[in-house]
Amino acid sequence: MEKVFSVKPEELSCVVGNLFAELEPPCDALHPVGLTLHGRTLSGNMATLLVLKDYCVFQGEEEDLEAARRPCIDRRCCHG
Repeated sequence: MEKVFSVKPEELSCVVGNLFAELEPPCDALHPVGLTLHGRTLSGNMATLLVLKDYCVFQGEEEDLEAARRPCIDRRCCHG
């Protein structure tokens, strides 16, 4: 699944922290104009998050992104 979404800059760190359990080098997924994060999500799935100036592109399981964007319930930081 690929999803394009926007978050406020102050919320992005929480989304990343609540999405990834481990980061790996994104070797084949590098994008020339953004920050590419690639790794294992908290549920154990592989995912890639491309962070651009005004939006993000997520590739992975939809449930992982939904869980990372939920308000705090056992999350490491809140974003509402």
